[in-house]
Amino acid sequence: MTKKQKIIAVFIAYNAERTLAKFWWEFPKQYFDECILVDDVSKDNTFMIAQKLKGLKSYRNSVNLGYGGNLKRALAIALSHGADIIVDIHPDGEYKPSAIPLALKKIQKDGFEFVMGNRFTNIAGLLKSGMRAWKVLPLLTLSYIDRLILGLKITDFHQGFRVYTRNLLKKVSFEKNSNNYLFSFELIAQSVFNKVKIGEVPVETNYVGKKRGASFKNSVKYSLNTFKVLAFIYLQKLASKIKCLKGQKKILKQY
Repeated sequence: MTKKQKIIAVFIAYNAERTLAKFWWEFPKQYFDECILVDDVSKDNTFMIAQKLKGLKSYRNSVNLGYGGNLKRALAIALSHGADIIVDIHPDGEYKPSAIPLALKKIQKDGFEFVMGNRFTNIAGLLKSGMRAWKVLPLLTLSYIDRLILGLKITDFHQGFRVYTRNLLKKVSFEKNSNNYLFSFELIAQSVFNKVKIGEVPVETNYVGKKRGASFKNSVKYSLNTFKVLAFIYLQKLASKIKCLKGQKKILKQY
């Protein structure tokens, strides 16, 4: 008999008091052995509310670690609790949990080690859910460039629903990644470099109120930083090709 895989959900939270209780009430807990929330020193009552929610294990950082820093801690806690599969979903309700069973099937049945959500299977529905229209074309263009450089058949590289496996996190040095939003893209690049099997599933969104994604300024800053990561990967691939060609020439000279 094969050992049952332990599945843990992680919620990285910052100022989520308005959505947290409703999110937890509707969350499909039946898929999970454990659910963990890590509060990044919220300025509201997020942590206090989390502590009162039955079945939710809550942690609070001593200082604000940023998106990437908080996710690093959440992943480390989940791994220390014996997680084989970790579902990363935002407790602000931005991503609907309907994608969870599809993602788990990708891992448990199809052998993927890393699964991401894809918001663009229904663009009309995405816009209706509150996505700002000006973001759609830039995001699709950015993902197209990512796909070309990374050689990865993924449609949506820059969203926040992700499912990780212990095997993936053992292969990459996620602890060394950025403490900001770039963390997630760096993890994709590391996964490609380490030949991790990556897949995607459709994910529904709910962008409401002020929570409608990053501002234009932050979006531009993030995009420019992703190009730095892509440049590094491209140079790594180029160096590997040059090394391979030199090796071939050396072999040919022997004949």
